[in-house]
Amino acid sequence: MTDQVAAPRERNWVALDAGGTMTDAVIVSAQGEFGVGKYLTNKQDESISFIGSIADAAKLRGQELSYVLPHSEVIVYAGTIMLNTLLSKTGSNVGLLLTQGFEDYLLMEKAEGGWLGYPYADRLHTVTHHHDDPVIPRDRVYGVQGRIDLFGQVAVPLREDDVRAAARELAAAGVEAIGVMFLFSHMNPEHEQRAAKIIAEEAPGVSVVLSSAMAPTHKEYTRLASVVAQSYAGERARKHFRSVEAKAREDGFNREVSTLLAHGGTVPVDTPRLYESYVSGPVGGVLGGHYIGEIIGSDNVVCCDIGGTSFDVGIVRDGTIPITREPTLLSFRTNIPMIHTESIGAGMGSELGIHPLTGKLTIGPRSAGSDVGRCLNWPNPTITDCHLLLGYLDPNNFLGGDVPLDPDAARAALEPMAKHFKTDVLEFCERAHQLVTESMREFLANMLRGRGYTTQEYSMLMYGGGGPLGLSGVVDGLDFKEIITFPFAAVFSAFGVLCAPRRYRYHQATIAACPAGDDDPSRAVKGAAVEAINAAWASLEERARADFALHGWDFDSATLTRSAYVRFTNQLSDFEVPWDGERLESIEDLHELMRSYERVYTSIYPKQALYSEVGYQILELALSADLATPKPAVPILELRGRTPPSSAVKGRRPGHWRGTDITFDIYEMDELQAGNVINGPAVIEHPATTLLIPPTHHVEFDSRRLIHYRAGLA
Repeated sequence: MTDQVAAPRERNWVALDAGGTMTDAVIVSAQGEFGVGKYLTNKQDESISFIGSIADAAKLRGQELSYVLPHSEVIVYAGTIMLNTLLSKTGSNVGLLLTQGFEDYLLMEKAEGGWLGYPYADRLHTVTHHHDDPVIPRDRVYGVQGRIDLFGQVAVPLREDDVRAAARELAAAGVEAIGVMFLFSHMNPEHEQRAAKIIAEEAPGVSVVLSSAMAPTHKEYTRLASVVAQSYAGERARKHFRSVEAKAREDGFNREVSTLLAHGGTVPVDTPRLYESYVSGPVGGVLGGHYIGEIIGSDNVVCCDIGGTSFDVGIVRDGTIPITREPTLLSFRTNIPMIHTESIGAGMGSELGIHPLTGKLTIGPRSAGSDVGRCLNWPNPTITDCHLLLGYLDPNNFLGGDVPLDPDAARAALEPMAKHFKTDVLEFCERAHQLVTESMREFLANMLRGRGYTTQEYSMLMYGGGGPLGLSGVVDGLDFKEIITFPFAAVFSAFGVLCAPRRYRYHQATIAACPAGDDDPSRAVKGAAVEAINAAWASLEERARADFALHGWDFDSATLTRSAYVRFTNQLSDFEVPWDGERLESIEDLHELMRSYERVYTSIYPKQALYSEVGYQILELALSADLATPKPAVPILELRGRTPPSSAVKGRRPGHWRGTDITFDIYEMDELQAGNVINGPAVIEHPATTLLIPPTHHVEFDSRRLIHYRAGLA
């Protein structure tokens, strides 16, 4: 392919999403054309599946890896390295310095928040919950005397001897990093910064992570969780990212590999706050859903991702992607701004079992991941084994035929389970499929209903490797405005990663008030609030400028988005309120910010709940600094008529649907054209996914080859 190498003007953008089962890759050309690839995730060495998925995408584009990587402008790797490090407890050997008297903070919060992450039924039985030991053992946690007060004033000087003694002992214990979290350091980082200098003197070479640098916001425990995540998992994950980056450079990539942060921005892997990358796959899907919503003219989009391990849902409301500031990570509250998504442990690789006490069928949460099922390497049957027997999957065409499956092994594993339930094996397989999709449907409906939304308001996007296969079951009985899936559904989250800008997001604590009155004392307080808010935004801009300089980015080209978190005085909950200007120029601007808050508040609660007479508080400010990046094109194509071309027709295959043996028409996804209509019963195959169309429905490929799922036969 030497003729390709002679075209240096061509540049590529590459994005990857490493999930528990598959690593997906998308390669986008300078013209916006994109190709997709997949590779079974190698959990022992993710650099193997990293390169494998890019090579697969390059092959499908008729290119070689040796051409793609040298011609790539950006590679964004959204993986599970951070989360796997935390789950497997394979992080760094870490020490921790806390304000004296708070040495047991990790244990205290675990006891208080032990219900986090449990379903409602399990929350009623907290006495039975298992509490793992903290990742930082108690003998590596040291108390330090000193105190900053609520207003940032030094109440008790820092006792430096405490820091020196702790640093020496931790260095002798062989720690790789030391986290520091002192009370109210978010209001004044003086003590933490001095501690960092002492640690550098007493324990040279040991990384130091300060809460005032990671998360300078109120709520001590969530700041502590951020320090622990960065010091324990972030630095270890950075080594993994660098091994991936080294592998990319061996094959010709000469730039920094980037990763996707939880708030939806991409940054190079040497970012100081790498802990913000702990979850990225679901985030990429919501970013892609937001972009598709803009294309189809829908401000309200519900994004559904069915993988081999989980079902993830995100919502775009009024064209805005919601950000949550304190998501739950492994049953701990954290201070990681994150695009809001919710998940359940149900996927198309979920393991089947029989409950030892009730005798009922269980599905998940354990998943076969890249081992697929008994039809491949997993010791127990999974939903995939059921799909194989039901005729939904071709055992000789899984991942384009690269991974052959064994239907006889699947049948042998499923027949004893069917016998237990006194039914034939195909009926059992169909019931298992219905059970897993019903659990997804119930979760999705409850998520929308719990926010006061109706399905009729939303366009529903279904993606993920298992999305097109589970689509018909999940949406059964739900009345969405429209239901769309994609020819590239299997790599949609990676596609969404390429929709992300270069972004840093910052939060800063402050103390500002806006009293209800308009007398002189009230106006003085409001004037001080304007100054405090502007000072915080200015401080955040300086942090952004420094981080941009670290990567050689042009800060003056960045789009800055400022916001304030406002609450009624002494209420516990606040809401993010954007501010379009650069600063608050007057008290009247402060009043307008409060009116904007009330508009946000009444979009969630009735107007009767307004409590304006008590005034308002602002305890936190935020800033996002974005650099736009090229997005993959989804061009408008010429409609080619309703009848599929003969090249798309692959034949017929026996199957089973709702208790009846039927025959599916089989089509090749990549050969179907804009305007084509496929009636069920049919199966549309792609090397990376399978779309199931029941006898009661049809699909239509629109002018962008987006696939619309509709009731009835066309």
